[in-house]
Amino acid sequence: MVEKKKTTKKVAKKTTKKVAKKTTKKVAKKKANSEPNDSGIVIVDDDLSIDRETEFEERRAYLEEARSQEANSD
Repeated sequence: MVEKKKTTKKVAKKTTKKVAKKTTKKVAKKKANSEPNDSGIVIVDDDLSIDRETEFEERRAYLEEARSQEANSD
């Protein structure tokens, strides 16, 4: 009798590796010595000269208006 040999085929299995996608996050760096945009301080550099005559005229006009309103209310 003729002897039959069993033949087995070896099948190579393909292995696939799952590669996880790397996610990178950008982190904002905080400045230690950062000043706010609006510090709330206003510097006004004006050379103001007070005109005494104009000031006295404004006072007289104010007092005159007050007297006329007082006279109308009586």
